[in-house]
Amino acid sequence: MKYLLAGLLIGTIAGFLLFRGASASEIMPEFYNPLQFDSIVSDSRSNPNTFIVPMVDRLILVDTAGNCVRTVEHGDELIEFSGNGDYYIKYGRIGTKIELFGIKGERYWQKDSREKPFISYNGKIVFLLNGDHSGIRIFDTNGNSVGSEQIIGRLCTSIEFSGKNDFGACGFIDGHYCFTDEQGVIINSGRVPVKNSVKGTKISNNGKYGFIHYGNTTKDWVRIVNINKNRSYDSSLENVHVVRTAMNITDDGDGAFFDNDKILLFDKGCNLKFKLDVPKKKAGFSTLSFENGIYVLGYTKNTGESQLVVFKSNGDIFYAKDFSNESFLSGIIRDDLIFLRGSDNLLAYKIRLSTE
Repeated sequence: MKYLLAGLLIGTIAGFLLFRGASASEIMPEFYNPLQFDSIVSDSRSNPNTFIVPMVDRLILVDTAGNCVRTVEHGDELIEFSGNGDYYIKYGRIGTKIELFGIKGERYWQKDSREKPFISYNGKIVFLLNGDHSGIRIFDTNGNSVGSEQIIGRLCTSIEFSGKNDFGACGFIDGHYCFTDEQGVIINSGRVPVKNSVKGTKISNNGKYGFIHYGNTTKDWVRIVNINKNRSYDSSLENVHVVRTAMNITDDGDGAFFDNDKILLFDKGCNLKFKLDVPKKKAGFSTLSFENGIYVLGYTKNTGESQLVVFKSNGDIFYAKDFSNESFLSGIIRDDLIFLRGSDNLLAYKIRLSTE
């Protein structure tokens, strides 16, 4: 078991940690920008990697060099972006219309609705959650009802899409959960034990594995679902979560769960492989991203500062840093670039993993 102490590696953004030895892996600062953009650089889309940064009255797309490549103003309206940055949905806080646009402003469809929209990574699938959270309608990019068309449950507690594709997952307070394919068809569904509610859901990028966080007011569990084989495996947690916490499921069925003051890593049979101690979190926002054997966790500590933890799938802490000036921190890893959004700044690190 590895131990991570609060305040480990406190320093400036220019600091980096280099691990020498057989792996010779390193993590280096890539850019550090305040959340102020005076100009927009040309968006050629030759590099498809952009990151979505929500602001008070607009959303901006940032490239891998930290440049603003596009801004979408939304004023008093709300907006949802597809993960790849190609589509976005506008809808009113108390309005009656939902509109799907392409990134260049082309309008795909408009619907008279008060539902809450959710859009998949490539924009292929849109979930519309009704006002009492008892039903989800399923549409495609052209506004057609597709797949299973509708998912019914009692008080939806979680809607998620896979990080790089268009598989979907959702869960309800009555313990019911569903997973959908990239055409919106329900490919697996189930229920957690009675008197428990679904608190969080995830689905792997290949759509083969699902991850369920469930429980009640006195006890929590996690469940890994082999979607194709319709088999599930459960493990209990030490802590009870009253708000959503960060979790992730890989294409191999390995689950990672942020359990307040520790990171838990499970195999596809939901057996605990590793437990990593970290500074205790504050209840609320946290993110957990995975790529090529590297996890990135961002959250707010109970002392108010934000914390970044980068760790490997073998349970080793790779890098950790405290950001005392950021009240929150979200992180995503893509093509070996760690992109971080804080309350005041954008930051990025580049990971180089040796093959030696």
